[in-house]
Amino acid sequence: MRSKFRLVSPAILAMLSIASAAPSQTRPSSQETAVEFKNVSFRYDQMVFGEVQKETVAAQSLEEAGDKPDGVAPQYLHFSFALGREDNDAHISVYPVNDFAKAFSINKNLEKTMQQKVKGLRQVIQDPSYRHEGQIPHLPFRDATDNFYTRVKQFNFANGKGVLFVTHWTHGAALVSNRNLLYRFEGFTDDGRYYITAETPVSVRFLPFDPPDRFEGFTYEYLYEAYRRPEMKRRYEEYLKSITDRLRKLEPVDFQPNLENFEAMIASLRIGASDKR
Repeated sequence: MRSKFRLVSPAILAMLSIASAAPSQTRPSSQETAVEFKNVSFRYDQMVFGEVQKETVAAQSLEEAGDKPDGVAPQYLHFSFALGREDNDAHISVYPVNDFAKAFSINKNLEKTMQQKVKGLRQVIQDPSYRHEGQIPHLPFRDATDNFYTRVKQFNFANGKGVLFVTHWTHGAALVSNRNLLYRFEGFTDDGRYYITAETPVSVRFLPFDPPDRFEGFTYEYLYEAYRRPEMKRRYEEYLKSITDRLRKLEPVDFQPNLENFEAMIASLRIGASDKR
């Protein structure tokens, strides 16, 4: 996830406007493409997500205890799709769970924090209403904050399970917009060996693409006052609730792309036992 903003190209906007029927989780559509790479396989609708790039990303450990952990992670498999924006792309990443905390071993506090996040995510999967320190844990470091979670539900894939949810992230202060709206999956394989995180950018008609200065009576300036003045904090919470309530009441087809396209891809995901780590 990157924090630089750039206007999306007309081609990407056209791709985001696709409103195709969602494929069944149990019966592939004629548009589905099978993907196999190393020990990972899945099916996806190429008409929705475009071409996929597959890569093995090298491990990167924390070098100094006081370093910012940008990019710190064990070696992992990454699948990125053409559907995306400058700040968010559609992707699936598969990591070995036990190696995640080890990447932070030079800083024992960060190593412990990562272990707690893994445990916290497992709790969220068992009880989707649970939050670990107010968040649904995302193990790779992000210099960003999730503003809310809605449409949270437990969701199985071929040999594991996790949670699906709509979220919105910001780097700094910003009102809710389609630019940073995501449908995300976080989960583990049944054998506990692998952690999977996946997401796709989504958009809805009632939100602007770029963060606005004012939206339905709420102004950008309120963000700076929300945690200093109780009345502003209440107003901000009301604003977020109004957004999440509307998102929750929409049908999957009211999002672009249709949420069920992403769900079908995740449901088909299989991380095999052929990896000889």
